[in-house]
Amino acid sequence: MTRAHIEIDGHGFLLDPDRDLVEVMELIENAARSEPTFVDLSSGEELVSVLVSPGAKVVVTVAHESVAAGPEEEAPVAPFSDWEL
Repeated sequence: MTRAHIEIDGHGFLLDPDRDLVEVMELIENAARSEPTFVDLSSGEELVSVLVSPGAKVVVTVAHESVAAGPEEEAPVAPFSDWEL
């Protein structure tokens, strides 16, 4: 599954996987070119309206999440139970 994270002026928002990322990016671009405009972002469980202005700093990150690894696929953990130096 692919998840998009949008950060606007240091505030992060997780985008609903069913939401079209290209459409959201176009809405943000258009808002940044005009007077301050609200852009709606939803994560599936909540809806957030963000006021985007021409000076807004926006970062879009797309992460590909894989199915949870089974016990045989987990990375090994070093057995550091004691840190005596």
